[in-house]
Amino acid sequence: PELTDEAVSTFLEKLLDIVIFVRDVPPKFHLPRDVDDEDYINLAVEVRADYLVSWDKDLLSLMTDFGGDAKEFRQRFRFLKVVDPVVFLELVRQLKKKAD
Repeated sequence: PELTDEAVSTFLEKLLDIVIFVRDVPPKFHLPRDVDDEDYINLAVEVRADYLVSWDKDLLSLMTDFGGDAKEFRQRFRFLKVVDPVVFLELVRQLKKKAD
């Protein structure tokens, strides 16, 4: 009920004040098992994101799988953690709690 058109519009306006648009993201990581996910990984790597938030099982498996792709990902991009939205929200809650 709180998700009104006005609330969404306000959120998007605030978001546009802080986002950075990145064009022509160079390929940095190849994920043969799900090539469609490469764009998300490469963008996160390019901007040195701390987290990539997704429900996608192929992306999430990069953090726990023992296959070559996952191991390479973890070794090359130690700064980037792939987490599901529930874990991410908990991390944000913990950071907010520490800041208060």
